[in-house]
Amino acid sequence: MGDKSDKKSLYKKTFKTMEQNMKNFLEQVDDTSPEPKFVTDFDFSVFCVDLNKICDKLSFEANKISLSWLSPPAPSNSDMVSMGSCLELACVATIAAFHSFPTDAGLAVRISLKEAIKNVIESCLGFVKTLNETLGKKFPANSHPILQSFGLVMSKCEAIKKLPKSNKMACIVLIKDQYDILKDALSELEEVKNGDFIDDFGDSAEQWTENDHQVINPSIGLIKTSIVLVKKCSDTIKKSGLENSSEYDTALENINKLSPLVDDLALSLYPPLDWSECKQSNQILKASLEEVLLCLSTLHFMQSEDAIKWREFVGKAVIHNFSEIQRVFITQGMAEIKVSE
Repeated sequence: MGDKSDKKSLYKKTFKTMEQNMKNFLEQVDDTSPEPKFVTDFDFSVFCVDLNKICDKLSFEANKISLSWLSPPAPSNSDMVSMGSCLELACVATIAAFHSFPTDAGLAVRISLKEAIKNVIESCLGFVKTLNETLGKKFPANSHPILQSFGLVMSKCEAIKKLPKSNKMACIVLIKDQYDILKDALSELEEVKNGDFIDDFGDSAEQWTENDHQVINPSIGLIKTSIVLVKKCSDTIKKSGLENSSEYDTALENINKLSPLVDDLALSLYPPLDWSECKQSNQILKASLEEVLLCLSTLHFMQSEDAIKWREFVGKAVIHNFSEIQRVFITQGMAEIKVSE
């Protein structure tokens, strides 16, 4: 009885140490790189191959621990310390890989890599906690909690292998997310316009007046213009030759400003339409679209003839839709015609 108690106590001490080490590793990911690396002479393909090998090694070590934990007799504490050290070394290797990544390769790709590595280490922390929590307990076959914990470690390691390999690709992925958000906002609004909203809520649903419809169409036009801008921006980046540039981050930063503004405009249009909010939301979105177009015009991948043409097209669409919106507000006595001197 005493031996079992001593063994359990040793295990708990080992797992507590491992748990604290994992927490320390998480903090180390956030540390500033001791020797910043730069894109010049950095081999991205070799980096990706090496990182994938590290992730495979980490999964292998976690699997080795989980199998030993599932198969009686349980490993000795010294064997567990040894296996735990191998897992920790693999975690340290992922951190070292992140800090070896060029600081000037771009923000989006570094953030995606950093988050993925933190996810791996957090899954390892959960894995160690599960070892501690299941110590001395019995579970039915194929239902041991360590199986799920190991599965999470493995899935997070696999996720690293699927990461964008450049800042260009990282920004394309994130811009696509923004595009999908804008499309969803438009789709939901058009469902209301087509009467699906009324069908769902019956007679209790608020409905648009004839006056409302005058401002709805050009407002939706401004939302569609936002969607076109985001899609065209993504397509233009895809054609760019440079894989790693901070200018992609600039484009992404500007694109990210649009979705909350489109959401505000869409919400103001839902029946009962709030004319005051609708006016303000349209003005803010119009100004933001113009700012985004102006910013994009300075970026290296926006200098092609095609990019110049679509920016001019989108700019004219912004002016056209907002002019129609202003015309409606003037007829409603909510705006005045401005005459230039």
